[in-house]
Amino acid sequence: MPKQFFQRWLPTAEKVASLKFMRIFGRHTLNPLLWYVNRRSIAKAVFIGTFWGILPVPFHSLFIIVTIVWFEVNLPIGLCMAWLTNPFTVVPILYLGFWFGSGIYQVNMINKDMLLGVLHQFLNWIKNFGHGHIDFSLAKILVSGLVIEAFLFAFLFYIATHLIWRWNVIYKWKKRKQIQ
Repeated sequence: MPKQFFQRWLPTAEKVASLKFMRIFGRHTLNPLLWYVNRRSIAKAVFIGTFWGILPVPFHSLFIIVTIVWFEVNLPIGLCMAWLTNPFTVVPILYLGFWFGSGIYQVNMINKDMLLGVLHQFLNWIKNFGHGHIDFSLAKILVSGLVIEAFLFAFLFYIATHLIWRWNVIYKWKKRKQIQ
């Protein structure tokens, strides 16, 4: 069963609570519900971790922990989903975010001239130590698209977790019946 797999694989509550960055949450991370392994808890943790993991915000692990403590779902699985955003996946994630955002705002997909203009504005802003103008119209498109993308993928991973868990349980039941 998936439950036994996760129980063997996941670290203990004491081990995670002893991590340096987890100490700011105190005893909240020792809540037994954060370590409970069942289909609903794992699926909700996958949803939360995927949502915050896709959004490229600083310290998204902290947002994951706060949300997981609030909803009392599996903490290690939610934190593992934070690794969705890494140097290999950030470009496709941002591209899809721009694609969804450009669909929302009915604009053409970003072209080379637009990106060079934004880069020029950003470099000028850095050169003048934060003084100057930056056009945030692309940021509006990107953020809107990323939020839609995060909800979409979080929902898809949530459904996939339920379906895979259910398929695995049915498979084990049928296998057990064949043995008898």
